[in-house]
Amino acid sequence: MARNISVSPDKFKCFVRYMIQAAKQKRCVSYVELENCFGLSHDYVGWYAGVLGNYCLERELPMLNGLIVSSSECIPSEGFNWYEKEYGKSWGEIISECWKYFHVTSSRTKQSQHYSKRDADVAEFLESCDIPSYKK
Repeated sequence: MARNISVSPDKFKCFVRYMIQAAKQKRCVSYVELENCFGLSHDYVGWYAGVLGNYCLERELPMLNGLIVSSSECIPSEGFNWYEKEYGKSWGEIISECWKYFHVTSSRTKQSQHYSKRDADVAEFLESCDIPSYKK
């Protein structure tokens, strides 16, 4: 990763959880929504989306960053094209995989299964990458 933008580990943990929740709710999330929720600039949301995509690839999770869309065009940014090629799947197929994988049933175990130990997993991922981070 060539850009020198830092990633807050705590903010990224919340970012991952937020996107899992969006997948469970079967919805897409606009860049503006993430900017407002996480206090990030548009460029930073794009950077976090890329880090999220790499996290999903490394952890063999559905591409949660595919749920992040432009509020005016309702599609992901051009940078997402790389993930479509890497996966060999269309954006619609990627979204469908997210929604299916994170589908919530009525059981309490199923409702919380994708969050258990997620913070430790995200922290391990960030430590293994060459991504500058900062601590508050």
